[in-house]
Amino acid sequence: MNKNNNLISTNRKFFDLWANTYDWFLIKPWMYYIQKKIVENLNLRDNQKILDIGCGTGDILVLISKLSRAKLYGLDISENMLKRASRKLGKKAALKLGEVSKLPFSNNMFDYVLSTEAFHHFPDPNKALKEINKILKKNRHVLIADVNFYLSFIHKLFKWLEPGHVKIYSLDEFRNMFNDNGFKVLKQKRMGLFAILTIGKKK
Repeated sequence: MNKNNNLISTNRKFFDLWANTYDWFLIKPWMYYIQKKIVENLNLRDNQKILDIGCGTGDILVLISKLSRAKLYGLDISENMLKRASRKLGKKAALKLGEVSKLPFSNNMFDYVLSTEAFHHFPDPNKALKEINKILKKNRHVLIADVNFYLSFIHKLFKWLEPGHVKIYSLDEFRNMFNDNGFKVLKQKRMGLFAILTIGKKK
């Protein structure tokens, strides 16, 4: 098994084990704050197609479903996370088991692709962005929010605590990766003490 497959397997096991208690954790208010900020940056319209990669238990999709009649999709590598998401969402979203380096969707399908606090788990970030670019319609948007702390020693501690962690990226690193993989960066900002947001448009 190669390095990337090992990371995928580690992440799947970690999140399968966490799924039953994930919604009880103290990070939930923080996650809700980040997800709400992402949704505030969406120009929601009925019948848009929106994909959340690393959707977990489905909270951001639930939030969007209350605000629009968009066609919602969620992808996660954890079957147990998807089971919990399905209980919340019912028929409001189509949920799929899969991983970001091989997205099971048609080219030019989505108006928005979102990812919240998952990017640091992706084994190959450039391949992930190439896949996202393929499934987005031209001139449509990707919004990625991910962890970023002010101090490097906290980065190291976080990596030790969370199995499957690959890397915490800076704003400059996100900008360069977006530019290298077919996106124009429209906006970057810090969200609180622990996260950064990058918004890109498919060229």
